Amino acid sequence: MRLILHIGTHKTGSTALQHFLSANGKGLGDHGICYASPIHEFNFNSIANTFLKDGSEKFRYFLLKNLGKAERNGAHTIIASSENLYAMVRYLRRFKTEETSAEALAKERHLIERLRAAIPGHVECHVLCYVRRPDHYLESLYNQNVKRGDLLTGDVIDFLNAINDILDYHSYLSIWRDVFGSRACSVRTYEAALPNLIDDFVRHVLGIGDISAFTQPHLRANERLSRDVLEYKRARNEHIPYSESKLERRVYAMVDKRITGTNNNHQYLAPDERAALLSRLEPCMERLRREFALPPFPPFNLEAAKASWQPYPGLSPEKRREIEFHYNAVQRLIGFRLERLLMRGAALTRRRLPFLSWLLDFARCSGIRRLLLEATSRFQ
Repeated sequence: MRLILHIGTHKTGSTALQHFLSANGKGLGDHGICYASPIHEFNFNSIANTFLKDGSEKFRYFLLKNLGKAERNGAHTIIASSENLYAMVRYLRRFKTEETSAEALAKERHLIERLRAAIPGHVECHVLCYVRRPDHYLESLYNQNVKRGDLLTGDVIDFLNAINDILDYHSYLSIWRDVFGSRACSVRTYEAALPNLIDDFVRHVLGIGDISAFTQPHLRANERLSRDVLEYKRARNEHIPYSESKLERRVYAMVDKRITGTNNNHQYLAPDERAALLSRLEPCMERLRREFALPPFPPFNLEAAKASWQPYPGLSPEKRREIEFHYNAVQRLIGFRLERLLMRGAALTRRRLPFLSWLLDFARCSGIRRLLLEATSRFQ
């Protein structure tokens, strides 16, 4: 049995690929391939997160269960995908900087070794990672983590200082190579896989030449917010309870669809900042290209970048008022109000009546919580 472990990175089309794999269980099965994800989920991020946080046997149980399923169905390959497996320690700490790079990498090695030990010895494991030019990765990851659950309030340079070492792909991926073996690890560049990363994965990773028979989900995964809405949200993130961050993300996504004349300037780095970052990372990028046989990343032309550079002018008072008007209108919708009420009620119950926490955990695991949220979403 072969296991393809897709570990990311973030912002390289992982969500779109996972939706594709999840939607094509039958088509993949015809080729002897089983896509492994928990029920009602399109990746195994929840399993990976549990593995990272408490070292439980949930990952091994998940894998053994899917191995049994694959064997019963006559499959020879299992795919498991979680972008949270790249730079696990930094992800687990929400990109905080309490640890030095050396400490983070040592802990990363320990986690990867523990993950390798959880995979049965008879399983042939292949680790796959997509990477993109690091300045683009930084900007896209910054956008996502302002937009999503990490509630960042600093600018892109603050974020760079917090995640600096994860841009060194070589340091992190060489650990996977050391633990799993050089022949068991491959790296592909995101830019070389475009315009269709799914096609690249199916052809070059799975070895299936014709993609036309597969279902193509019609969605744009992880759409980013306009720059104006993102800046408004960044200023308010410190006032958002972490437990409500996912709800707020959906509120802002709806706000973004309502406002007019949006600014979509997502170049967070000035040309000189971008050039300095790429120059500093060039030695480790060269090692990555050489050791993993990668094509070069797209070149950066500093003079051309300076000629076309238009800095973001900032959020005007008029645009701020417009966004605030729509934000207040959206969050008053009955669906969002009901969902916020449910979340705050659950949080209050855990604090005041901790002996009832088991009931809330049961509601989450049994799917009752999901059904309640789906019911409230009908009013949104």
